[in-house]
Amino acid sequence: MKRKRFALALLAAVLAAGTALAYLPPSPVQNLLHAASGPADLRARLVAHADSASANALDAGEAWYFAGSSWARAGKPDSALAAFRRAWSLRANPEDALAMVDVMLAKGSPAYADSARELLEPVMAEHAAAGGPVIDEMRLRDAWLRAVRGDAAGVRTALAPRTGLLVRPRTEIPNRALWAGRFAPLALQLSNDDTAWRLISPIVVATRGHDPYTSRLAREAATGRPFAGTYEQWLAQACAEADSAETAPLKPWRVRALAVRAEDGAALHAWLAPGPAGAAFAVLAAPPESRALLESDSLLVQLRRSGLTVVVLEPRGVRRSASAANPSSVMWIGHEEAVQRRLARDLGHALTAAARATGVAAPRALAVGTGPTSLAAVLACGADTRYRAVLLAGPDIAPVDRGWLRASLARSGAPVFFETGPEDVTGNEAVDRIVAALPAKQSRVADAQSPGRGAALFRAGPAEGARVAAWLKDALKPRPATPPAPPR
Repeated sequence: MKRKRFALALLAAVLAAGTALAYLPPSPVQNLLHAASGPADLRARLVAHADSASANALDAGEAWYFAGSSWARAGKPDSALAAFRRAWSLRANPEDALAMVDVMLAKGSPAYADSARELLEPVMAEHAAAGGPVIDEMRLRDAWLRAVRGDAAGVRTALAPRTGLLVRPRTEIPNRALWAGRFAPLALQLSNDDTAWRLISPIVVATRGHDPYTSRLAREAATGRPFAGTYEQWLAQACAEADSAETAPLKPWRVRALAVRAEDGAALHAWLAPGPAGAAFAVLAAPPESRALLESDSLLVQLRRSGLTVVVLEPRGVRRSASAANPSSVMWIGHEEAVQRRLARDLGHALTAAARATGVAAPRALAVGTGPTSLAAVLACGADTRYRAVLLAGPDIAPVDRGWLRASLARSGAPVFFETGPEDVTGNEAVDRIVAALPAKQSRVADAQSPGRGAALFRAGPAEGARVAAWLKDALKPRPATPPAPPR
């Protein structure tokens, strides 16, 4: 499928090289990632392929790596660790070692920490000269393993005022909140309250003070800080300011809070911006990133201009939907498969609450996923016929979820709109393959003309929203009771 891609001149050379790499012929394992119908099917296919006579060592190692990734996301660390070990024994890639170390760290026992240290040290030594994000990720894990053994050098590596990996990161740190939560207690033990405060206070505000662990750490770090009032008063003010800033894109439409109750009793929070009487709904699953709502401004404006009632659901562990039971989006790590299924069900509850609040008896809706919530939006549309279509803005689809997302769209037959951007070459290639496997009339792909990720892609200009508006005219029509079979 030929598609034009637009990029800034500054990015042209990088993108040209990246595109060449991304569009190399796929390996057999890459084909399996797209062919699977769901997580269990994918793991079965990968294991069978790894054990087959046709798989060479590198190919089998790749299969075991992705099988381990899928088990890790399913909350099965023992199976994940065994698969990563098989991958390491066959191809010894750095990503195999990092994956094993992460599972071992999550285990939390001294024996696993020792094994992780023995594994990581030679890998670090081999790749130290390469530099870049990968070696920084290795150094951060090594720092933690040293720190928990009482080695002050590990603490300095992460927390040194001018060079610490957490204090002054040179590149974006994946799962930064997890590492901040790990190192903040060590900073407090060293009486470095200022560093601990800088690590923890953004997380406390992001979870609106509902995470007991980080709230306790922040209270300890706040001792002696020059607050105008008490710590509790600071927290209330900081959370109010965050709510005000993050909901700024919705304010022109008299947004109001919407209480959402799930079937398991969980109390979730959403924002409701009512449209015209009887309007269809656009229900957006907000990603956990702190600026996610701010960067959704242009997208939300376009949805409103299209005459929709807009609902923004804050997932469990995110902002006002954080609670003692779901304290932080950090809890998603190692349970991503269940989180996506859970969020899909919660999108259904959000639609029910919004319909009740606006007096719409038979709601019809657009499920909107941005970044890491894209799969949940697709699953919601497949499970709930009130959702007629799906809009995915800068979808962040894990490799092991690609087949699952494709199969879910194929089963539902729901119209899907993909908004992609020039920065995510590998992700765009995955979207292309998903779209190519669906009926031609089911999907639409639009390439944003400026850099960005997630909903920020719609900030490229009014043309981005206009394409969605034109697509929506037909997308929210009732779906056939039985989706047409894909062409053979």
